[in-house]
Amino acid sequence: MEALGAQEAQQQPLPPGRLDAAGEHPLPLGGTRGRSREAHMASCAGEEGVPPAIPPLRPSDQFHLFVSYSSVDAVWTHGLTGRLEAELPGLRVCLHERDFTPGRNVLENMAGCIQQSQKVLLVLSEDFVQSRWCLLEADLSLVGSCLERKPVLPVLLRPCRVPLHLSHLTYLEATDGRFYQKLVQLLCTPNQRLARPLALRSAPTLYSGKALLTLDCINRDSLPSWKVGSFSTLAVPDPLKEVLEDPELYKRAVGILNGVRSPRCLLRYLGCRVILAIVLLLLSAASLFLPFIFGAWQNQPFQRFLVISANVFFGPFFMILSVNTLCWFRRSSKRTLRELACRVGEANLLLAPHSVLMGCETKNKLYFVYVLLGDCQRAFLGAPEGEAAFQEAILRFASSYACCLAHGHFPQWEEAAGGSGHLEVGLCFCQFVSLQLRRLGGQGGRVEPRVTV
Repeated sequence: MEALGAQEAQQQPLPPGRLDAAGEHPLPLGGTRGRSREAHMASCAGEEGVPPAIPPLRPSDQFHLFVSYSSVDAVWTHGLTGRLEAELPGLRVCLHERDFTPGRNVLENMAGCIQQSQKVLLVLSEDFVQSRWCLLEADLSLVGSCLERKPVLPVLLRPCRVPLHLSHLTYLEATDGRFYQKLVQLLCTPNQRLARPLALRSAPTLYSGKALLTLDCINRDSLPSWKVGSFSTLAVPDPLKEVLEDPELYKRAVGILNGVRSPRCLLRYLGCRVILAIVLLLLSAASLFLPFIFGAWQNQPFQRFLVISANVFFGPFFMILSVNTLCWFRRSSKRTLRELACRVGEANLLLAPHSVLMGCETKNKLYFVYVLLGDCQRAFLGAPEGEAAFQEAILRFASSYACCLAHGHFPQWEEAAGGSGHLEVGLCFCQFVSLQLRRLGGQGGRVEPRVTV
């Protein structure tokens, strides 16, 4: 899932747990609902004109803020924490290189410092999401958020592919002109006011339409252009473990694709195709001289007719064979991709009940996306033979739909711009199927659903 830009981030649903001073209306993360900066900052301290105050530490707390960041982002992070400590009297920030206990296990240091901190700040960047230690700290923070209502404050330093288990958090933009004021506001707000009650919408709804994983074949580096890649079934990849609890289901789904065979014809080798094409071209050229070879002009009319007919037939025949030989690889690749698409459709019949779809547009790469299909399935059920139509739509269109979600691009987006669907960003599955059937000129129109919301 690509990190959302500033404009898109503003369109995300607001966290339901943030309350204004009256305790009645939700605020966006770091928002002020139109009040002036001075008035809102004063609300942290209780009266206007008084510097913002940090909530006191509980007996079990040692730090106000635990900061998780990649070493690549250390300069920016140290600049931010230094300013916070200088301008907020009494603020205690935990940094791993400064506050971890020497000689203690790293995992114990992480868990202990997070448990002893009031809030957790995550500095998100591509280096952060590629660091196992940073992701482990984020996971421990989410555990504290669930068990102790400990607020987790993500800061998007640079655009990155945010992991699925963090994508439901509304983040602050480091490039926002009011970023620092928003962060101070959150640090001055007691945890009980930031604690989230029961969500207005379940977290899975926020995940819907997000990319989970791009899976490369295990033999990618040594894979010839004509060969179909093989995908590992030894274990479920980490990004899929959140939604696929049964490892056998993953093995069965990927095993269906591994059953696609690579071509065994000698024409799969470029050298064989070139040599055969040259031979056929020579035969085509030689056929032009058949009348002279057999002395057709001195033969009887009937024999002359046969020789000339053979000349007219074999010349174009060998020419067409040579062209087809050179184009064999392209036709074979298209045939293999069609077979892969059919196999992916069969695999999606297994994965769709678990809100996972698989997409394939090359012979060595798979895309996995998380998408809720319940509403779209009910739209199909409103048509004749609804359940069968939904299954057929999964077989025919789920692979290309998953690829569109993974790339964040729908070629037919403009055609459905005025319609409403079941997905916040992009086309929902039933909209996508309707547009595909319309583009194909109504072929298979019996599976076209009536989209309702």
